[in-house]
Amino acid sequence: MAQVSGGNAMSADPTLTHSAPPQPDPQPASGAPTDRADAAPWIPAIATGLAMVLATLSVSAVFADWSWWTPTLVMILLVVGSGALLRAVPVIRATGSAVLVQCVLAVVAALYLCVPSAMPLGVPSPAAFWELFSMLGDGVNDIYATTAPAQSTPGFTAILVVGIGLITILVDGLVSDLRSPKVGGILLLLIWVIPVVLAGPQLAWYHFAAIGCAFVVLMLSRYLAVRVRRAAAFSVVAGALALVLGVGLPLLLPPVAQRPQQPLGTPQDITVVNPFLDLHADLDASDDQLVFSYTTDDPLAPPLRLTSVTAFDGTTWMPEPFDIDPFAVAADGLPRPDGVAADTSVVERTAQISIQDLDEQHLPAPYAPAAVDGVERRWIYDPSTLTIVGNGVLSTDADYTVEYRSVEPTAGQLAEASPVDADDFETALALPADVPDVIGETAEQVTAGSENQWESAVALQDWLRSDEFEYSLDAPADASGSALEDFLRDKRGYCVQFSGAMTAMARSLGIPARIGVGFTAGTPTGEDSYDVRLNQAHAWPELYFEGSGWVRFEPTPGGPAGDPPPWADAEGGDQGDSEETESPTDAPSNEEPEAGEESPPAETPAPEAADDEQTSASSSAWPAVVGGVVLLVLLAALPAVIRIFRRRSRLTGDAEHRAEGIWEEIAATTIDAGRPWERSRTLRDHEQRLSPALDEDGTALLARAADAAESLRYGAGVDATTVPSTEEAIHLVARIRRAHTEEMGVGARLRAAVLPLSLFRRVPRGREVARKRMSGSTESQTKA
Repeated sequence: MAQVSGGNAMSADPTLTHSAPPQPDPQPASGAPTDRADAAPWIPAIATGLAMVLATLSVSAVFADWSWWTPTLVMILLVVGSGALLRAVPVIRATGSAVLVQCVLAVVAALYLCVPSAMPLGVPSPAAFWELFSMLGDGVNDIYATTAPAQSTPGFTAILVVGIGLITILVDGLVSDLRSPKVGGILLLLIWVIPVVLAGPQLAWYHFAAIGCAFVVLMLSRYLAVRVRRAAAFSVVAGALALVLGVGLPLLLPPVAQRPQQPLGTPQDITVVNPFLDLHADLDASDDQLVFSYTTDDPLAPPLRLTSVTAFDGTTWMPEPFDIDPFAVAADGLPRPDGVAADTSVVERTAQISIQDLDEQHLPAPYAPAAVDGVERRWIYDPSTLTIVGNGVLSTDADYTVEYRSVEPTAGQLAEASPVDADDFETALALPADVPDVIGETAEQVTAGSENQWESAVALQDWLRSDEFEYSLDAPADASGSALEDFLRDKRGYCVQFSGAMTAMARSLGIPARIGVGFTAGTPTGEDSYDVRLNQAHAWPELYFEGSGWVRFEPTPGGPAGDPPPWADAEGGDQGDSEETESPTDAPSNEEPEAGEESPPAETPAPEAADDEQTSASSSAWPAVVGGVVLLVLLAALPAVIRIFRRRSRLTGDAEHRAEGIWEEIAATTIDAGRPWERSRTLRDHEQRLSPALDEDGTALLARAADAAESLRYGAGVDATTVPSTEEAIHLVARIRRAHTEEMGVGARLRAAVLPLSLFRRVPRGREVARKRMSGSTESQTKA
């Protein structure tokens, strides 16, 4: 009776009366490869490798050399090459375990490429791993201690080899295993972040073109594997159009005001690029390019300062970050310099400066600037150093006038200055614990017999300017403790070493000291007019004396440096003062300060302990931000990746698996589009509902899919030749998904791509539906 009832139920099912469509050409057996990408894994591997090589070319903006290029290229080729070989093995390709083997190979390769000296026997060891981790830490320090274009240090190179190797593994897995180059393209943005963050001003059109071509190549990888020429051509045209619009359209648009004229917001921490680190490259420039011209009424022709470098950690001299009110606008006037007494000669001077070729975040100006006319209101100042800093603006093509107070003490005033309170100058007196002892010992020897701090400062300056020392650019590009030790031994260097040595030795004697960074007075071109060139960049020590404030000295004996200022001359420092201080501007203690000269309360320098915390916070801020962005991108892409993996799983495998998987994927695609999938409907009902939205080929594929699933569900078996192949199934699902998205809004499309609903709802499985329908029909027939 059960068999009779089952037969009646089956005969009553209208789906069996549907006429079979014409049989297509026989398909390959289920065991044969049906996807050309599976048969030729080297095609997506080549596309991935080429895309990664192009992407890394954009990183070249960060470096001044190409030493980092070879190990990074070797890592990329190793990852993609091993992936192609592994995926040529059917078992590895089916399990997707190639990525795990690639990770192991990449880790071992990183040891050989980055720390070969840590493996004397050529065998990886725990010590080699610790050495690699240490080198990665050094690379992070190098990021903070250098500016682009920088030398590719071992630490820098290690970060690139490990980081780009990891990204290559992820992109290769997405392209070769999951057939999802679009998600892999998101990871290319992680590489583009490197030059954007570290070398924004150095980026050129070819860096953008390299990352753009890498993205286009990655998008083409799927089409190269399945020979969909029309789609590939469309992608090439679309990618080229996007690049043209992205680069060319901004050139055609009218200029847009960058910001309101009045700064808005709360006080913030301003971190600026360290110009002290660029001195070697500037001095060694062979093009002798003109950076700016100026005129001044100052007979002393002082150097034009960019900033003062105070903080020293034993390795790098750097400006201190300062918490500044964006309303401290330079155009509104700057305060009187700290520490200048009423009886110290202060002469009002003016300089007219015209920038020719200088893109700096600092504004060149003689010390101490009092007012700046002709610049945007986004030029603000640090009240402790009177450095003028651009709040999101550069000095490009600036033309402005600086009114400044030329502080001109006499040698006698400096000699009578009393020592400072060390608690008030903690940073300007600080020397790291690991600074070489020779610095302090040499300072004591050179200044033996000096009766006051001024005589000690002059003794240091005169010793460094003596015939014992030679000016030479063949010296390290820094003034670290070890570099200064070498300098004092070899007695050869340039302004970086001379100024660094005098500053460190002055601190060892208890004299607050910092380094001024900028340009010399330049080359006279006429009466009171000068041209300043790039190779006239300069650094000099500034020492603090009670009553005179920060005073310039000149220990560099050659190069762009000139003679010491009058107050630093031990023989005739007091001579000629009458001529140069004809109109001193004394400020009696009972006189009201001029408008714009009084520092607002918010500009009082923070305690040094707070400065240390700000320095630490600023040094660790951007890695945390980048890491957070990367994590958010990966989390946002995770549902899409899982959805792609499930789609691939359903549409691959043997014929029986595909027969059911196609309909499970069609149901999931419908659910993703926000449409209901009614489990009570037969396959033929779903076919009739979906067919009108498909073309002729899609309708034929859908009918074949329905025939195969019905035969499987009702026990008739599956003819492998009638089941759509993996490639055909992918195209069928893509057509159905396209039909759904044409009726969806932009928001719904984005939601369907980023957060597929089928991941959170139960997708009906074909055999379960058939069993329930058969069980229900049998039960009803039995009761009847």
